Amino acid sequence: MTALLDSGADDSVFAEQVALSIGLDLRNAPQQTMTGVGGPPSVIAYAPVTLRLTDGNEYREWPALVGFTSARMTHPLLGFAGCLQFFDALFCGEREVVELTVNGLYPGT
Repeated sequence: MTALLDSGADDSVFAEQVALSIGLDLRNAPQQTMTGVGGPPSVIAYAPVTLRLTDGNEYREWPALVGFTSARMTHPLLGFAGCLQFFDALFCGEREVVELTVNGLYPGT
């Protein structure tokens, strides 16, 4: 699955459909109402999951608390909490790539 890396986002958020597809029950999950840029308020339910990033050769995997929403999303959003808090990011505009390096907070493998 392709995701959007957003250094300005506080949380990592996925569509509720993703939770359903992996068998995650959100009925008793803690919730919070959030508003994105230019969008209406949305309810986000938070649950612990294991996230994995890969470039096809290497991968990094870690436990994370992420949000799930019924709001329409084109791609999952990888923000600070649950993702970028564990990496140092170098945005290389000319090459149109982002280089992520694990930092001291990284709890995974």
